[in-house]
Amino acid sequence: MKVLIPILSELENDDAFLEKALSGAQEAILLLVVDASPKEKFGFTTSHIAKARAVMEEVKKAVGKKRKTAEDVIEWGDTQGKIVNMALLRKVDRVFLKKQDNQYFGELVKKLEGEQIAVEVI
Repeated sequence: MKVLIPILSELENDDAFLEKALSGAQEAILLLVVDASPKEKFGFTTSHIAKARAVMEEVKKAVGKKRKTAEDVIEWGDTQGKIVNMALLRKVDRVFLKKQDNQYFGELVKKLEGEQIAVEVI
């Protein structure tokens, strides 16, 4: 099984989240979207690239310790659009999201489900 784990916050390196997200997976794609628009309050902005990259590296190491292959991808642009495009282009079996309490997160989940993408919120 191939899974997509978008790095949307500083919480995706949580052991319990990764344990559940990687259960049954052979390959994980870690997607970090950098949104350059200052009005966006979701994901990472250009001023937080270093922290976001550090979180991605921690997640990649954790995936490697579980003997799974991991590919890290950094994209610039709209967070929701990039996640949808990556899930469809890479034909992932499931997208795992770390639960967040904001309106953008709810919109993202609805958009993914509207595109017939399997989503699991942990």
